[in-house]
Amino acid sequence: MLAEGALHQEVGGPAVLCEQLRHLEGLTASPNVTIQVIPFRAGAHASMAGPYVILGFPELGASDVVLLDNPSGCMWLEQPPQIAEYQGLWDDVRTRALSPVESAAKITALKTSKEPAAP
Repeated sequence: MLAEGALHQEVGGPAVLCEQLRHLEGLTASPNVTIQVIPFRAGAHASMAGPYVILGFPELGASDVVLLDNPSGCMWLEQPPQIAEYQGLWDDVRTRALSPVESAAKITALKTSKEPAAP
């Protein structure tokens, strides 16, 4: 999940942003990567409170866990009600996001608009 604003924010200048968009464009074709853009029109959502990762280990028969990462360190959540809460946040943001195909098109269009004109 990428907020649309992250696709516009220049960190390192326009050439760096263009290269980052090119990299994301390549990842959209990867069979083991799903990229979805959360458009500006999605508005505020609970996932904006901070980053989290839901890790699943079905091949081990282990329960999912949630990793919360912040400047002070990280915290693991393992209780089923906590996991369910974060799964609900994920489901909500996923429904607000563009589909993977729409997201790939948005990334490509933005990359094209940021590329320097041919001499």
